[in-house]
Amino acid sequence: MTRLPPRTLFLSCALAALAVLAAAGVRADTEEEANGAPEAERYSWDEARDGIRFTTRVEGRRIPDYLRDLLEEARQLGADTPDGPPPPATLAQLRRRAQEDDKRLDEVLRSEGYYNGSISSSVRQAQGGDFEAVYLVILGTRTMIETFDIVYSGHEGGGEGRPASGADLGLEPGKAATAQRIIDLTQKAVTTLQNNGYPQAQLDRRRVVVDLSSSEAHVTLHISAGQRYVFGETRIGNPDGRTNPAYVRELLTFQQGETYSRAAVDETTEALRATGLFSGISVSSGDPQGGALPQEIELTEREARTIRLGASWSTAEGAGVRGSWEHRNLFGAAETITLGLAIAQIEQSATADFRKPHFLRPDQSLLASAEIAHEESDAYKEDRARAGVSLERVLSERWTGSLGVTFQLTETTDSNGRIGYQLFGIPATVKYDSTDDVLDPSKGIRATLNGTPYFGASDEEPTTFTKLEASGSTYLGLSEELTLALRGRYGLIAAGDTEDVPGSTRFYAGGGGSVRGYGYQMAGPLDNAGDPEGGRSVLEASVETRYRVTETIGAVAFIDGGQAFTNTVPTLGDPLLWGAGLGLRYYTPIGPIRADVAVPLNRRRNVDDAFQIYVSLGQAF
Repeated sequence: MTRLPPRTLFLSCALAALAVLAAAGVRADTEEEANGAPEAERYSWDEARDGIRFTTRVEGRRIPDYLRDLLEEARQLGADTPDGPPPPATLAQLRRRAQEDDKRLDEVLRSEGYYNGSISSSVRQAQGGDFEAVYLVILGTRTMIETFDIVYSGHEGGGEGRPASGADLGLEPGKAATAQRIIDLTQKAVTTLQNNGYPQAQLDRRRVVVDLSSSEAHVTLHISAGQRYVFGETRIGNPDGRTNPAYVRELLTFQQGETYSRAAVDETTEALRATGLFSGISVSSGDPQGGALPQEIELTEREARTIRLGASWSTAEGAGVRGSWEHRNLFGAAETITLGLAIAQIEQSATADFRKPHFLRPDQSLLASAEIAHEESDAYKEDRARAGVSLERVLSERWTGSLGVTFQLTETTDSNGRIGYQLFGIPATVKYDSTDDVLDPSKGIRATLNGTPYFGASDEEPTTFTKLEASGSTYLGLSEELTLALRGRYGLIAAGDTEDVPGSTRFYAGGGGSVRGYGYQMAGPLDNAGDPEGGRSVLEASVETRYRVTETIGAVAFIDGGQAFTNTVPTLGDPLLWGAGLGLRYYTPIGPIRADVAVPLNRRRNVDDAFQIYVSLGQAF
């Protein structure tokens, strides 16, 4: 057997090793990209069960956080999407997929005005045998909008409601040429035209020229504005409807002869929808008559009557049912009358409420109400009759205010004996509401401030007192499923003594809508028999976390604190009573059905039960 010289033997082994590497590596890359690598040729030594192990990272200097997030969202490699491609099984696939992401990330840079930027990806082996796909981002100089011109077909320049440049649309100098900014300005140009007499305005084409050497963008919009119009005659169609056409015309936000505005048409549609009278609303333009566009309003009315039923139950208050009958559009101008009846273990009442919107002015409503009730609780037994009338005005989108006058005849029997009251009141209320739902809010704020001076007679003796109350709640949507709700309440009655105030007008705390864990009206001063007396002031606070487990099931945890006080102003030495508990919610189209269980944290011997249960419709607050 012939022995090879050591140098020859070394070269032979090296060539053999290179051949093996070429066969196992290079061929695997090229063949895999063409046809998919055979199983024996894949990198099984660093392959996870569903693909090779890897991470991704965006790297670069001075990348703003918002842009980094956009770049991360644009990549498909490593994205956890059920409809996306399967994880790469080989190193070659990983490299190719990273290079495909380069184009997507480059589109993000260009959409944010970084036309001089660049993206380059590389795949590196990290510690532990895993791989890392790194996208190197070089931003370059950001491109700014230098000119933004509008060219009209059939018109020369601006004027007569036609913006001539970006400056007319609110574009300030030195703004980046982002895709969204250019799109928004384009839409604003068309909208401006449609709100200034050009309902047929439309974009023909948009041209964006970017000078990379100077990092400047020149934008030109080519728009067909069409003929300019004014509002023509308004025709109202309401077959089989009872709504007075004169009332519909009061809701119009445009007048014949005014310059046509699509925004005014939308506002009219919304005003008609807000009445709650119509199930179908259509506002459209008829055939032009010279330079005027007639408006055609087609309405379909809802059923005019509604019946509502509700029920509640708690260990403290017992069971109760209430119902109401509502008639909308009573006299053809959205007048509403609601008759209500409530029957519960503690209170039985009959009520009537009337509302006339657009009373004397478009943003004002006339309200009238009446009540006859009998109430018998541990605090008092009372028979009363009340009536009142008030004006309610919309002050802004979120603020409303009201002012009125009331009269009540009340006979209260409590630990002070039987007392009759004849009282006039002048209630004034201001409300703020930015919440997103009436029965189940997840964001926004509610606040109410009301005050009522009373004057009249108590047991045929002259009496006067004033009741002030402030309450508010806020809702923080921490996620789609989780909401944090907070509530506060404070009130005082400026009166000589508690018995100067009818039982139902005093302040109480405790119960399902107050301090849960304590009996109805029991979180406050008690008489010698352990019955609540009511107070001249009250202080409450609540914190509740609401978690929506499914579309129909939710869970809550809460803590409530509060108490009513004998004095007009609580002192620092007056402690609050606290209760805590858990609850379930079942969500229905008309609001959540709630069931809460609460325990008193400051349980008083021979006064408070070990727990309380509450079942009703709607959240606690």
